[in-house]
Amino acid sequence: MLSVTDPLATCRSAFAEATPDDTSRGGNASSRGRHELPYRAENPKPLLVGGVAVAAATAVFANSYFGYDHKKWHFTNEGFFGATTGDGGADKASHFSDYYIVSREFAYLFEMFGLSENAARWTAFGTATFTGLVNEIGDGFTRHGFSYEDFVMDFLGAGTAALVSAARVEDLVGVRSSHLPGPTYSHDVYSADLKLAGVGRRLGLEVGPLRFLLASVTYASKGYRVPGTAPDQRQRQVGFEIGINLEEILNTVNARRDTWWGYALHVVGDNIRFPYLAIGMRYDLNHHSWHGPNDGNYP
Repeated sequence: MLSVTDPLATCRSAFAEATPDDTSRGGNASSRGRHELPYRAENPKPLLVGGVAVAAATAVFANSYFGYDHKKWHFTNEGFFGATTGDGGADKASHFSDYYIVSREFAYLFEMFGLSENAARWTAFGTATFTGLVNEIGDGFTRHGFSYEDFVMDFLGAGTAALVSAARVEDLVGVRSSHLPGPTYSHDVYSADLKLAGVGRRLGLEVGPLRFLLASVTYASKGYRVPGTAPDQRQRQVGFEIGINLEEILNTVNARRDTWWGYALHVVGDNIRFPYLAIGMRYDLNHHSWHGPNDGNYP
């Protein structure tokens, strides 16, 4: 058996037993393990929960159905992350990250409507998944068509958010999306993050300013929707970077989710990857070459 002083045993114990503290999820010593929120209804409000679900599904259907010329309803096979796909996989990374965020934020919202944390988590997952399905049904009436690949990524993103929450590791890992102006996806970078603040807290280490950093794996495509870009100039980039953790900065200055203004800041700061706040290296899967160091958003 490992002794109590064995470092591996200590690490395992720290990660298994630690819960996010007051700077990781806006909680305090008396409310660890439960989200701090600006408001929480005393009793569940199923009509509000249902209203949000219906509104979300209606909005995405209207956006997909009325935003494009109509065609006979049809399926389309877009592929996932292949070099010859229409967007080099960036659209699939977008679906994953966007529905991760939808599921995550709806869980917070449904807790405010009085659901338990567990009920809110899985209701949010179901709502996000249903919304993704309705979105694809709307696309089926346009030139896009119903893409099962898009729906698979919606499901995986929403499910990942629910599992991260259920495992209580939101202070350790996260996903951020990106929707910058310009040719579709050309400047966007999608990231899966390891939060050094959470690592330090769970290991009982004082990491100092490193707590404001993220170690991330990213995905992006370049040139797929840029007019005049030849197919052999297109890139699919997997990146490794160090970036700024806006969530930790907000918590440190007491802008937490337990106030309405702090909540609003977190909805943006926790979920969006802003340009110029990270630096790293990118490997182009199309040409088997490295690029960087750079921020990944712009050439």
